[in-house]
Amino acid sequence: MKNIKTILIVAASIVAFSACSLDKFPDNAINTDEAMESVADCEAFRNGLYSGTKGVFTGAYVYVPDLQADLYHAVKNFGNFQGAWYHYSVTTSEGMAGSAWYGIYGIIANANFLIEGTQKLLAAGTLDEADTKMVELYYGEACYLRAHMYYLLCCYFCEDYDPDTAEEFMGVPVVLKYEPTGDSSKYPARPTLQDTYDQILIDLEEAEKYVTVAGSVGSAYITSDVVAALQARVALMMHDYDTALLKAKSLIDGGKYQLVSDVRTFVDGWTNDNLSETIWQAAMTGPDDLGNAFSYFIYNTSGKEGEDNPQYVPEDWALKLYDKENDIRYQSWFDTRDITTPVVGTLTLLVKYPGNPKLYSAVTNYVNQPKIFRISEMYLIAAEAAIAKGGQDPVASKYINDLRAKRIQGWKNTDYSGDALVVELRQERVRELFGEGHRMNDLKRWHIGFTRSAGQDPELVMPGEKYAGLSMEADSPLFVWPIPVDEMQANPQMTQNPGYTNE
Repeated sequence: MKNIKTILIVAASIVAFSACSLDKFPDNAINTDEAMESVADCEAFRNGLYSGTKGVFTGAYVYVPDLQADLYHAVKNFGNFQGAWYHYSVTTSEGMAGSAWYGIYGIIANANFLIEGTQKLLAAGTLDEADTKMVELYYGEACYLRAHMYYLLCCYFCEDYDPDTAEEFMGVPVVLKYEPTGDSSKYPARPTLQDTYDQILIDLEEAEKYVTVAGSVGSAYITSDVVAALQARVALMMHDYDTALLKAKSLIDGGKYQLVSDVRTFVDGWTNDNLSETIWQAAMTGPDDLGNAFSYFIYNTSGKEGEDNPQYVPEDWALKLYDKENDIRYQSWFDTRDITTPVVGTLTLLVKYPGNPKLYSAVTNYVNQPKIFRISEMYLIAAEAAIAKGGQDPVASKYINDLRAKRIQGWKNTDYSGDALVVELRQERVRELFGEGHRMNDLKRWHIGFTRSAGQDPELVMPGEKYAGLSMEADSPLFVWPIPVDEMQANPQMTQNPGYTNE
């Protein structure tokens, strides 16, 4: 029997850089009929699939959407690191857009491969009860991952979902079968955004049916709680507030994931990746699993002891949202330091990802395990859904107060309602999810633009309309990423997003 895991990883890497990644595997890819001959084959392939997904939950996949928004300023002489995204000069040849497109579709192709293989094994009727349960689980996990990948593609490459316009806007090509072909006439076109989200929901329903493993704190694998968390997140994006509230509330009320309320435990949890509030966390065994985390390159240090060299620093307006004396998030995630290079002065830096000492040896590389879902996000989803449903301001206010009571020492509950409640919810998402890649999606979902401010210290940040003074309207087409030029050239059915030319 072939080494399924090894072949999977090789195939995925080839797909990631092929001209059309949607349905074309290389000619030497494994034959589905030969690959899934036993439960062990399925397990090996499934483990490889997990390994291949780690990268989409860290690094540029997280920091680029945040850099596009209004949370950060570039320091003077920052070297233009990811500058195209920061000052909105992205073209269709931008490498990050291509990496996301090809990489995610590579994962989808592998998920399709596993789905088909498990279905054939189950249909053969030769497995005993225990093996049937295991293969069904692998099938459910593959359905979940396909749903999550399509959701990410929609977040990057599509307009925000609106029930009134979802049939008018473009989604992303939906590929549900492993069918290698070099015939470009058979490459898929873009369906409607509604069609894409419909498939996400179908896959999540399958995942809910077959992923019955109970959730556990910091789980490295997909559990029933992970499925519920994504259902809540997707439902919120789709304006399905009943489902969003239901799923988020079920995770909160389950009491399994506990909010942290003291600084020492919070810092330890983020440093050593042992937070009691983490629903799903990508497993890592060493620094080579994902490479350096984005803290190293973007937010906090040059890597030389005593020499801080930030590329970007938090905007002043965001820092002012925190109760600096009492909020454990501010005390844990931010640090005011004397900057020595490339500018001289004092700036507050994001230090949310300090690096797990178990994931590096001699030199700190600022790698932490991606925390894909935390229970605090469920409080915020529940609050936002309750507000949107109408007539449930007290419910929403309670979720916000419950979260703040754990984060802010000495917090006294406050009753919010109306517009003031909406403001508090949106500000709380900034406070709680800072640096986790949610901000751009939030702006799109709320249909609001932004204007960057002067920064912590106008003398230390990049000036000008492209930087400190940049404004973006809520309906800007540039909030949506371009379809990579290689994909446009390879697939005659592909349609480019508005605001971009195929160059």
